[in-house]
Amino acid sequence: MAATHPAGLRELVEWIVEDAEVNRRRGGGVLGVIAVAIFRVNQFGVRGSGPVAPVVRLLSLPLVAFSRLLLSCEVPGSLACGRRLVLAHGGRGVIVVGNARVGEDVVFGPYSGLGVAYPKPGAPTVGNRAYLGAHASVLGPVTIGDGAFLGARSLVVKDVPAGKLVIGLPARVVGDAPVLA
Repeated sequence: MAATHPAGLRELVEWIVEDAEVNRRRGGGVLGVIAVAIFRVNQFGVRGSGPVAPVVRLLSLPLVAFSRLLLSCEVPGSLACGRRLVLAHGGRGVIVVGNARVGEDVVFGPYSGLGVAYPKPGAPTVGNRAYLGAHASVLGPVTIGDGAFLGARSLVVKDVPAGKLVIGLPARVVGDAPVLA
């Protein structure tokens, strides 16, 4: 997996600009741009190092409250997440557990989520270019392969191979994933 957070302020700005462009292009809209920017600022504050990171973390707290209360978007700053994250429809209802891992170019549909499967420990790992449809849930220490496509309302509790389409409750592989632009 590539970088999991911006290393410095210059890189933070680069990542936010990339996130903004891809959210406008792939369905995140203005609220998606705002939700991802808030996440990135908080991510830098939580995962970054140096004297600026704690200040950024403190300054990001009102923004995180806005994101959680008004957008119902809970993507914690502790999340290891690569570049070009898309939170479709402003990230409404997206909930991600803090110890999950998310690759680059991942799209979260509204009300999708990554979580633990109590009492079993562990959180999901999502590969690059994966797509989580609306209301898709991934629970437990499962791996979603690169380019996988999780259909709407899928409940994923087993690993999904790279490049595959899964649907259902529980999710099952039904074919190859569509190639997303």
